[in-house]
Amino acid sequence: MKILQVIPFYKPAFGFGGPVKVCSDISELLVKRGFQVSVATTDAYDRHSRVAKNAETIKGVKVVRFRNLSPWLAKDFNLYLPRGFKQYIRNNLKKFDLVHLHSFFTYQNIICAKYCRKYKIPYIIHLHEMPMPIPLFKKSLIKRVFNLLYGKKLLKNAAKILVVSPLERDRLAGFIPSLQDKIEVALNPIEPPKRKPIKPKRREYGLNQSDKVFLFLGRLSFIKGLEHLIAAFAKLAKKDPHYKLIIAGPDESGQLKKLERQIGSLGVGNKVIFTGLVEGKNKEELFGISDIFVLFSHYESFSLATLEAISHGLPVCLSKEVGIAEVLEKYGCAQIIKNTSNKKRSALQLELAYKNRSSLKKNCQKAIAEFSLKKTVAKISAIYFKLTQKTCS
Repeated sequence: MKILQVIPFYKPAFGFGGPVKVCSDISELLVKRGFQVSVATTDAYDRHSRVAKNAETIKGVKVVRFRNLSPWLAKDFNLYLPRGFKQYIRNNLKKFDLVHLHSFFTYQNIICAKYCRKYKIPYIIHLHEMPMPIPLFKKSLIKRVFNLLYGKKLLKNAAKILVVSPLERDRLAGFIPSLQDKIEVALNPIEPPKRKPIKPKRREYGLNQSDKVFLFLGRLSFIKGLEHLIAAFAKLAKKDPHYKLIIAGPDESGQLKKLERQIGSLGVGNKVIFTGLVEGKNKEELFGISDIFVLFSHYESFSLATLEAISHGLPVCLSKEVGIAEVLEKYGCAQIIKNTSNKKRSALQLELAYKNRSSLKKNCQKAIAEFSLKKTVAKISAIYFKLTQKTCS
């Protein structure tokens, strides 16, 4: 079976968040299972640079990249405008049995859906964020216009709609009840580390063994709720000087300077460590030296970073707006914060998470089994077969 994955960004553009890893992991395992998988994407790498290779094969997945008009417009405004993409789709779409569209508010989805309808090829929309505008997002107006012109038609004509958590399923069904029968939950997958855990020395990060370390890992975006996390942490750190906070991830739209000013005004500058983007071994080291992973997002459809923490045996403290918070709470490896804007209450819950870290940690491996890559790919494969009525050679 020939599958075309369409996504605005692809490996190695991991700075765009979880969808890059999810799409590449799924695609690579599909190839191992006998599918022929191609990816049509753009050359987006970050807001300043591009991926150099226009075409390559990565672990059996054929990747074709189209040059964006501007990396800055792509990253900051979700305007992926790839030259030659429409012609490629028009000329090559008939070669595929099914199209798997990732993300939602993109020019590529408009073009692909149009030609899928024309050539009668089924397409799936894989939502890594909700299609209804979230008021907190700066691009809310743009998304409302997109929905008015294209969005509801995209969803209506999709053969299936994949969402990444039960919470997202409920959100979408509440937004457009007529789509309920098309919606399937496909949990973002993760595999536990295959090598032995890295045992870094805390002093390499300016920390002592007696320090109580919280870790945030993700984009430094306003949507991540870092201002509430820092406010709650500051109350805790003033009560106990052993508390430390590591903030790891790339800056987005000047958030770093705002956070540094906040930390300075709260008098906890010596308690917070900014690392910038971390990957590979460096990321594993941060999991190894931390006690609790924290995420105070105002909205989060899933959070792959949270799963990575769990897979490393690191318990988590999450806002209730994180898509998988309820699932992880059920397994007993997460402390959930109902109202992150209440800094006093949030500080108490951070402290409680730290005190209960041993019992939370015991349940991490039990929880991670729910998010197996094989399990997710098996579900997606079954959907492919059902929609195409074909068998994979």
